[in-house]
Amino acid sequence: MTVIDTPRTGAVAASRAEPTPAVETRAPGGLAGVVGTGDHKVVGRLYIGAALVFVLVAGVAGQLLGIDRVDGSRADTILSRDTFAQVFTLHSTASVFLFLLPLLLGIALCVVPLQVGSTTVAFPRAAAASFWGWLVGGTLLLAAYAINGGPGGGSADGVRLWVASFAMVLVALLLGALCVVTTVLTLRAPGMDLARVPLFAWSMLVAGVLWLLTLPVLVGMLLLIFVDHRYGRVAFGENATIYARVRWAFFLPQVYAFALPALGFIGDVIPVAAGARTARRPVAFGAIAAFGALGFGAFAQTAVYEGAVRQPVYDAMAILAILPVLALLGGWATTIRGGRPRLISPLLFAVASLLMLLVAVLAGAISSIGRFDLQGTLFDTAQVHYTTLAATIAGLGALWYWATKILGRPLAEGPGRLAALVLLIGTVLLAFPDLLSGAFGEGREAGVGIEALNAVSAAGGAITILGVLLAVLGLLGGLKGRRATGDEARVDDDPWEGHTLEWATASPPAPDNFAEPPEVTSAEPLLDRREAVGEAAR
Repeated sequence: MTVIDTPRTGAVAASRAEPTPAVETRAPGGLAGVVGTGDHKVVGRLYIGAALVFVLVAGVAGQLLGIDRVDGSRADTILSRDTFAQVFTLHSTASVFLFLLPLLLGIALCVVPLQVGSTTVAFPRAAAASFWGWLVGGTLLLAAYAINGGPGGGSADGVRLWVASFAMVLVALLLGALCVVTTVLTLRAPGMDLARVPLFAWSMLVAGVLWLLTLPVLVGMLLLIFVDHRYGRVAFGENATIYARVRWAFFLPQVYAFALPALGFIGDVIPVAAGARTARRPVAFGAIAAFGALGFGAFAQTAVYEGAVRQPVYDAMAILAILPVLALLGGWATTIRGGRPRLISPLLFAVASLLMLLVAVLAGAISSIGRFDLQGTLFDTAQVHYTTLAATIAGLGALWYWATKILGRPLAEGPGRLAALVLLIGTVLLAFPDLLSGAFGEGREAGVGIEALNAVSAAGGAITILGVLLAVLGLLGGLKGRRATGDEARVDDDPWEGHTLEWATASPPAPDNFAEPPEVTSAEPLLDRREAVGEAAR
């Protein structure tokens, strides 16, 4: 047992000391309470809410791109060539760094401390600072586009503002990831070693470490671009070439680093929905760690080293990424067979996410096979869409699964099931036509798309946006219902009959999360307790 598995000496000494009189304190309310909060649950909700606002920007930009290429050309369409490039980079940047990662990070800030039995997140003020830094950086990034900046923009000041604000967004997200990683490593409940942490907490640990290793490389590249653009544009060229320097962060293999938390969400939901213990748990831990290792993409800066994607290691990573997903799929299938699955909305989100991620890794493996010559075509773009939308579906499903801990009340099952189904259909219709265009298109069609398939893809984009809106409306409906009733006492602490520690807390959780410090003797303590009660009743 390591040092981080035992209570700190200071905590033990404090428990033996004479109790001190309690001092009544009142936390500030209103705007001051939000701005000055150190409560990880409030910070997480702020991240989630802001990310769901930014997704509208990303969705609109993506739909404009889809409509623009319906006729298979760049002439006489709604976007000029330069504007198309700007909208494309806006869609890419906003989708990943203003929506997907902040959404997953916000969920982690709310849930991971509860899962590991901690009263708070590590460095709570730093977690709050990460949100405000990300929000300011994200707002400035959108402002850069508004003044004709961003890659391909006509304003030099706007381009530099984009570079600086993008770096600010990344640094803020890295700070938040550091808080989550440190929480899992150092603030676990007594008896909870790393092998006993829930799969979502484990996936966030692996993802956070991967982000901390790779995204600083992107920050460093942005700093070089800023200096070069400000003082001569000698090494990195003009505005239009900037995106090529950071493109690696949005494609294989780095894109897998952003989908890692989806595997943790799926791994936590399936055993609960099945009412059975996680089958092959050590295999699941190893598979998530392996998928994370295969998502290390900082070496693939193709604009700096164009031979990176032609190296055998690149092809091997893309092909081997299939194996961890198949290993997880086999374990989860065994778990479902060993239980009695309930058709709850989080399970539908989990299955939809898993299917799309399975297609993503298969497409990634195919694109890496050199004789197919698919790199740089719409096949690659479709693979990215499958990966990021699989993570998006999982993120929205996580809001339904942990709604009582994040929002303080459950969300309606009907809207959740409908949103999961619509998102699944939209993702297939959005990305599959691009797979076909990239694989079978001739010449320009491989990069721009076959006209009929482009129309289907645009329709799929609209359906995907509709699915996200349905999910957001479901969340807003839950919040409205909470204000209307004003009664939180009726909220079930454990609506799903969960297995892990977050379901041992009140809904919504108290400021310190747990009334008493929990002690853990297995990976599924609440399931152990229910089984013990059942045996005693018999």
